[in-house]
Amino acid sequence: MPRTIEQALELDSKNGNTLWSDAINKEMTNVMVAIDIIDDEAVIPQGYSKSSGHLIFDVRMTLERKARWVKDGH
Repeated sequence: MPRTIEQALELDSKNGNTLWSDAINKEMTNVMVAIDIIDDEAVIPQGYSKSSGHLIFDVRMTLERKARWVKDGH
């Protein structure tokens, strides 16, 4: 089970498929509707707070690969 994006992409490369890459792309596409990326130089709007997160990887019972974006600290 990969613990980082690099490990997930390495597994895809070794196995000759894109299962983990597809899972990452699917999760990030779904999450991006809720995220507003602001440049480092931009003034942060009132009410916004900086946050970070990471991906957690899993394999479902159907053998589908799943990547979940979780906010750090939660």
